[in-house]
Amino acid sequence: MTATLKHVPPTAIITGWDFSTSGVKCLAFDLDGNMVADVRLPTDLWTKGGVSELNLLQLEGKARASVRAMANLLRANGRLHDWRAGGISATHHTAGRIDAHRNPVRRAICWNDVSLAKYHAAGLKRLGGQQKVRELIGGPWAIRYGLSHLVKDERQLHEENWRRTAKILSHGSLAAGYLTGNFDVASISSAASTGIMDLRTGQWRKEMLDALECPDYRDLAWQQLPRIIDQGEPVGPLQPSLVIEAHLDSAHVPLIFPTSDDQQAGLVGGGAVDAGQMAIILGTSAVVNSSSARLPTTDDLDVMRLNWGPYLWMRCYNNGAQFLNKIVGADPDWRQLEGAAASVPAGCKKTMVAPFVFPEPSLGVAKPFFRWEPKQPKDDGVRFRAALEALAYLIALGVQQHEASGQTITRITVSGGIARSKLMCEILASVLNRPLELLVSDEGPALGAAVTALAALENHLRKQYGATPDFSVADAVAKMVKFRATVEPNPEWRAVYEKGLRKFVKMVGIKKRDTKS
Repeated sequence: MTATLKHVPPTAIITGWDFSTSGVKCLAFDLDGNMVADVRLPTDLWTKGGVSELNLLQLEGKARASVRAMANLLRANGRLHDWRAGGISATHHTAGRIDAHRNPVRRAICWNDVSLAKYHAAGLKRLGGQQKVRELIGGPWAIRYGLSHLVKDERQLHEENWRRTAKILSHGSLAAGYLTGNFDVASISSAASTGIMDLRTGQWRKEMLDALECPDYRDLAWQQLPRIIDQGEPVGPLQPSLVIEAHLDSAHVPLIFPTSDDQQAGLVGGGAVDAGQMAIILGTSAVVNSSSARLPTTDDLDVMRLNWGPYLWMRCYNNGAQFLNKIVGADPDWRQLEGAAASVPAGCKKTMVAPFVFPEPSLGVAKPFFRWEPKQPKDDGVRFRAALEALAYLIALGVQQHEASGQTITRITVSGGIARSKLMCEILASVLNRPLELLVSDEGPALGAAVTALAALENHLRKQYGATPDFSVADAVAKMVKFRATVEPNPEWRAVYEKGLRKFVKMVGIKKRDTKS
């Protein structure tokens, strides 16, 4: 039975921040999950030389600017005093370094930095391979994890900057620090994204720093890691300088709660917090996530630890909207493309596209591989539908890998910008041969961050009143996450897509282990 709120007032506003590598959103939600105000700010990345890096001064500026803008919107609506709490979703595989004065030591290295592969390989060799990693932390260490950044730093960062570093922090922990002034803590979700935390205990595992060659750097990194905190422990209120800057009432300052990896936030925003529930997020990257009470039986999926205890199984593809944008170009007429593609038969008359604008390490695609077969079509509708089908095939391989790793899937939800396409959802349902639940909100990560903050706020207040803090994230999901429709597979397309998936696997040369069902 779903628990009810006892201490959070029904008029409360909860904000969810979504710090991604493409932009920053701060969205305000009421307790029914309706968005009542939104702030959206762009982000610029440093990509010269094949890297992907974020200036932390820009992150600080966006965090502060979002508070000012949100305060102004809520004040104009007469809702400023209803703003009670905030949660943060961020790309926790993005991480940076700050000194004792909270100034950047270097730019944050982003999750999609393709330069990390060789450093990850060197560190993994020092540790003794993935089997040894699993013994240490309970799951695999993937290329994008924060530990790979440290191995790169060993070769690229001057010793002086290693010693100047006060804290090594994830994207979300940095954002929370810029909002609250507390840079000393990290959530379980954040720490799990480093490859240094033991997924089973929720504690740092010092032996993972043996991926570094230099003993002095291992010791420094160990000292620079933040304290891991529980889901219900506030990071803190908005810091005093922000309260003044945004003209907030010092008696009504929102609390910021432990951050979510964007995958955790997407899982929650997709309503998939119980074992066997799966959330597919079709955004900048394309992600297949599921919840489980246990670790997967293979190392073929990334594994996270959720802030409230269970595990998150993940297959994250670099080539989501980044691939689609290459097909449709800048500022396309989405309605026209959707209509044109809907008139094209399933399978696009055997036209297919290899969608790897960026490498896809989880599938063994080590370098970009973008190719049309038999040739690039001239028709916009064919190109668009073929692109949607390629994304659906990618997602299908991720779903299959979840099942091969021991997951029993009970429900699949779909969210993200690409999920606004009715055709995409019908194609995906048909490729998977499963019904898909569509969400009212397209803002999965921001909504998920707000949902976790609501659960944490209610439990925080219960503790203050001497009550048992037993309001779960699932209870908060039932309150705020709403479904709008179910998309059923199209039986007339099913046979075409069964053949298409086999042809897709053969075309792009995906390693055999990723085609198991």
